[in-house]
Amino acid sequence: MKRNYLLLKILILAALAACNPAVSDTPPTELAPEDAPVSSDDPTPIPVTTETADSENMIIGEAQVQAIDILIMEPFPVQVSVHVTGYLSDGCTTLGTIETTQADDTLLVTITTHRPADAVCTQQVVNFEENISLDVQGLPAGTYTVDVNGVTGTFTLSVDNVLPDQESGIELPESEMAELIRLTLERALIAQEIPDYTLLTADREEIVLSTENINAALVPELEGVNLVVLAPEEIQAKANEEGDFLYLKFEEITAVSPTEAQVALNNIWMRAEDSEMVYLSGGGFLIEYTKTADGWQGEITSSWIS
Repeated sequence: MKRNYLLLKILILAALAACNPAVSDTPPTELAPEDAPVSSDDPTPIPVTTETADSENMIIGEAQVQAIDILIMEPFPVQVSVHVTGYLSDGCTTLGTIETTQADDTLLVTITTHRPADAVCTQQVVNFEENISLDVQGLPAGTYTVDVNGVTGTFTLSVDNVLPDQESGIELPESEMAELIRLTLERALIAQEIPDYTLLTADREEIVLSTENINAALVPELEGVNLVVLAPEEIQAKANEEGDFLYLKFEEITAVSPTEAQVALNNIWMRAEDSEMVYLSGGGFLIEYTKTADGWQGEITSSWIS
C-alpha cells in the first residue's frame, strides 16, 4: 500500500510539472529599436545628410603649386590675374576653395584640396591649372608680391590704379569735348604715342572705336586713318563673325575744372564669344590737359602695356 502511495505521488508531481513551463534565470531579450514593429503613426526617422557625413570624413589640405605667372591686362585701371600650375597627389584629391587676402603689399592666395579620409585612391598625380583674378582696383603705385601657397612672384603698378575723380560735376561744352577727343586720337593714331600701337595699326584696313563713354557725333575724321565708330554690341558681333581684334575705347573723359581735363584711352582686345585665346597685348595712356590761350595742351602722365 505504501509503495502504491509513493508511485501515485510521483505521477501527480510529474503531471503538474508538465503543465507549468520552466522558468529561465536569463532575462528576456528586449527588442532593439530598429527591430521594433513600426506603426504608420511613428515619425519617419531623419537620415544623416551626405554633406554632413562627407564633411566629417574629409581631409582638407593645400594644393601643391609648381609655378605662377602674373598677367597684367585690359584697360586702365589695369586688371591683374595669376595663372597657377600645380598637381594633386592622387586620384581622389580635388581642388577646394580659393581665397585671396591682402597683407600690406602682399596678395595672398590660398588654394585648398579635399580628399575623402577613407577612400582607396589611385596614386597617379593629377595636374591642374587655374586663372585667379586679383583685386587691384584702387591700389597705389608700387611693387606687390603675389604668394600662392608659398610660391611667389611680383608685379609693379607705375601709377595709382584708380580712374580720375568721376564726380567732379563739371560738364564741358560739346565743342570742348570734341576737341579733347580729336587731340587724343591724333596722339594715339597719327603720332602713334599709345603703347602697343603697332599691333593696333599694322596691316589694318580700319580701326574700330567704341562709342562707350563718348558721343559718337563728336568723333572727327582723321587724315590717313579709317576710323570706324561702333557701339559695344556691334563690336562684339564683329568679333564673333570675323575673329578677335584690337579696338579703341575712351575709358574716361573727366573735367577737373573748366580749364583742366583728364582723358584715358585704351586699345584692348574684343574676343569672339567662342574664342579660347588669352591675350597679353594691349595698351593705353592717360593724358592730363590744360587749357591755355593757345587751346588745350596735353601731357601723357601714365601709360600701360601688357
